[in-house]
Amino acid sequence: MAARRNILYVLGIIALIVMPTVMSLGYYVVTKDPNLRPLGVTQQALSAYDRGRPTEQIHIVAQVEWVPARAGGYSQRALELAIVNAFKAKGVEVFVFFHPGVDATRVTYRVGHTTIGPYSVARAARGISAAVEAFHMHVPIN
Repeated sequence: MAARRNILYVLGIIALIVMPTVMSLGYYVVTKDPNLRPLGVTQQALSAYDRGRPTEQIHIVAQVEWVPARAGGYSQRALELAIVNAFKAKGVEVFVFFHPGVDATRVTYRVGHTTIGPYSVARAARGISAAVEAFHMHVPIN
């Protein structure tokens, strides 16, 4: 009899701990309001909800074909910081990925299905405004 009562106590405690999460997840499933989604509130989800749209997964990605000998005197870290800071100045986040190049270091910007470039390192800044404009076609400015 005591063992049965202990099991009920343990189940009751588990229910008390889990119930708020179950309730907020149920609310999210019904309303799609990310404000009460347990452990899932992101800035992107909140802004998409505020605009009345489903969450869009559009990002700006800078793909760098890296040839160290033809990088215009930049290190990978310096080039990445330059690209990130240029986009940050425009109020947009960018993800920079490096992969081996063939003949020269080139930067290509991808926004969704849009490809902008490739640009040489010396001209990489010319594609930033175009990439930001393409990004704002998908994700309007708040």
